[in-house]
Order: sequence, then structure tokens, then C-alpha cells
Amino acid sequence: MNYKIKLIIICLGMLYHTQIFAQSNQKVQTILNNYKDSISNFGIVALVDNGKQITSGSIGYAAKNAPISMSNRFCIGSCTKMFTAVIILKLHEKKLLSIDDSVYKYIPKHRYIDSTITIKQLLNHTSGLTDMLKNDFLNAPFHDPYGDFSDQMIYSKIDTIDFVKGSKYEYCNTNYFILCKIIERVTDKSYEANLQELIFNPLNLKNTFPYHSKMIDNLAHPIIDGQDLQEYPKRANSILTAGSGNIVSDVYDLNKFIRALLIEKSLLKEESLKLMMNYVTNKKSKVGL
Repeated sequence: MNYKIKLIIICLGMLYHTQIFAQSNQKVQTILNNYKDSISNFGIVALVDNGKQITSGSIGYAAKNAPISMSNRFCIGSCTKMFTAVIILKLHEKKLLSIDDSVYKYIPKHRYIDSTITIKQLLNHTSGLTDMLKNDFLNAPFHDPYGDFSDQMIYSKIDTIDFVKGSKYEYCNTNYFILCKIIERVTDKSYEANLQELIFNPLNLKNTFPYHSKMIDNLAHPIIDGQDLQEYPKRANSILTAGSGNIVSDVYDLNKFIRALLIEKSLLKEESLKLMMNYVTNKKSKVGL
């Protein structure tokens, strides 16, 4: 089974021209309506925010015969990584860790994890670690939802080195699995508890959950090739993707999070945000934290 959630969430940027914005609510829906005929088993939701007013539109389906709406919650996948990075930087602010620390300060020694890899190199995907979700391990929770997804099993999937640390950038879920473990080690709390305490509660995110579960109301179903995967147990998937892809949210809460982080700049201190936005250029990629 090639598990993918056929969902597009669009958070469109800032519209500064009043005349354009006055028509934007209708305009967003009109733009989306152009694609109605090409959508059969997935949905699109779009949100526009100019700082004064939020407008939105939607087309397609959240489940079979169930039109998608702005009230739907979604598994946001790798958007989770931005939440994890914020937590790490908040712990850096509290001096509970430094992003220049070696990962070995917080995790067990491992044959394929270089002792000099830093937290920063995990954040910007320059660690050289291989992706633990390769070879269809990403889909393992759907093949065997009650199988072994212990830390020991997950660490065993780090079975080679893809490149010398710091020599290039390569997107890798392993980096954020390890960051999740570091967060739990430093705070002596679960990753989920840290999300709630450091991000969800301060921002009053009412439709954001630190896990993916079929029991969440208004959850848009994961559908692939017409097959609805909603009834598959999600607990194993949440364990496997903790830190890298397990958060459920809606577009309004995502907008609130992104606005607080990048526009209102209330989530992180100025120095931390500068660290996050300090991009390293690697060939055609510009990589931040």
C-alpha cells in the first residue's frame, strides 16, 4: 500500500490592496471552482489573511460523498516539523539545551550516528543520517498496525550513512525523530505534552491535536486510489511520525501558528527567530532551521 493523504492545504499570503481584498472572499472560491471537475477523491481548502480579515474557500471531498469544508481537521504531515523546530528553539532560549550540542549528549550511542552531529544539523537536515522511513517503513503502521514500533526498532532503521555530515542538505525524517527524543529527554515530558504547553495552549489552538487519530471529529479521511484509510488504527502511525508528521490541525489554527511565529513574532524571541531564518545555501537549496 502506498499511503498518501491526497489533500492540499493552501495558506495564501498577504493581500495589501483594499480593492482586491474586498473581492477576495469570492475570488478565492472562484479560483478554486476552476478545478472542481478535476477533483474526485481529495479536497482543497484555501485561506487568505491580510492581517485585518480572513477569507477562505474549499472544493472537493473530506471523505466519500462528504464535501470538504473549512471546519475539517487534517493530518498536516511534515508541517509538524516546524512545530518541533519551534520547541527546540524555545528550549534553547530556556538554556535547557544548545543547538550546537552534540546529539550524544541526549541520545544513546549508535553505530551510524556520528558523535559530532549537532542539534542544529538535525534541524537543517545536514546530518547525513539515512531516512528511517525508507523501504516502505512509512507504511508499516498500515500493514501491521499492532507491530513493533518501539524506539529500539525505529533506531534499527538507521542502518547506513547517506553523506558526510555538513557536506550537503538532504530532507530526512530521522532528524526530527531524534529531535523528538531530545525534547522528551530534556524536559522529562512527552513530545505531546511539550506541544500542548509551549505552543497549543499559549496560542489557544482549539482544533490542533498532538497525534493522528481516527477518533478526532471532522477529520478529513486519508484516501488513496479511492480507498478510504480512515478506519485503520492511527496510534502506530503517530508513534512512528512523532516530531516529523503526526499533528492534526485545521487551516485557521495553522494560520494562527504561522502568523504568531513569522508575522507577530510572539512565539520565539528575536534571536531565536534569526537563528531559524539563518539560511545555509547548498547548491539549489536554501535551508533554515
